[in-house]
Parts: sequence; structure tokens; C-alpha cells
Amino acid sequence: MSTRDADSRTVLRALVAISRRGLVDARFGDAPLSITDQSIVMAIAEQPGIRSIDIARMFRLNRSTVSRQLAGLTALGIVKDAAAEAGRGRPLALTDEGLTAYHGTLAALQEVITDHLAPWTDAEVARFARDLDRFDRGATAP
Repeated sequence: MSTRDADSRTVLRALVAISRRGLVDARFGDAPLSITDQSIVMAIAEQPGIRSIDIARMFRLNRSTVSRQLAGLTALGIVKDAAAEAGRGRPLALTDEGLTAYHGTLAALQEVITDHLAPWTDAEVARFARDLDRFDRGATAP
């Protein structure tokens, strides 16, 4: 294995571990949502009017899986149908409780990141932020 491949694997392991730890920590807050639930709530919060099919594509999930998750989130009073009339492909929105869950998740994730970066210098944090932003833009480019 090349050094680049090994470094790439290290990046993957670190991103997955940090994300999971943060999302697991967020589960113990006010809204005990699963990691999948939290991901869906974050997608709806960050893209108002997103539809279930868009969420399925975004996370590469089966539409029936997303439908089940959304049914559960709706039953919990976290997600609501944002359309004025019934129909397929209706836009989704968060309820006030959903927004509270979203902000709680973000706060828990930010706390994990802040704790991890505490020993770093400001210059190291700035470089890391630029590199991650560059990485993210490349991953989401068409």
C-alpha cells in the first residue's frame, strides 16, 4: 500500500470516528435520536423544503428506509410536511421541537470538535478548516 493510500485510509477512519462520536454524544441530549435520524434532521434543517427522495439520494438510502425514518420523526413531532396540499414528493420541514433537536445536535458536535482542537494553535485550526472545506467542496462538486 502506498503512503498516499495509507494516509487516505487514516482520513477516512478519523472522519468516521469523529462523526460517530459526536452524533453518539448528541443522542444523550434532549432528543435521543439515532444517528440516521440526526442525519435526516440535519439535512432538513440545512435544506428547507427537501423531499424524502432527495434525502434518499443524499445518503444513498432506499426510499422505504427514509420513509420509515421520516414516519418515526413525524410521530415524535420533529418533522412535518411543509406542503399546503397533499401529493407525492412533498417538501419537509422541522417543527419547533425538531429545530431544538437540530441545534442540540450541532452544539454537541461543536463541543466534540472544540475539545479535539483545544491543544492546537490558531494557525493549525485555520489550516485544518481550509483543508476540510476544500475536501468537502471537492466531494460535493458535480
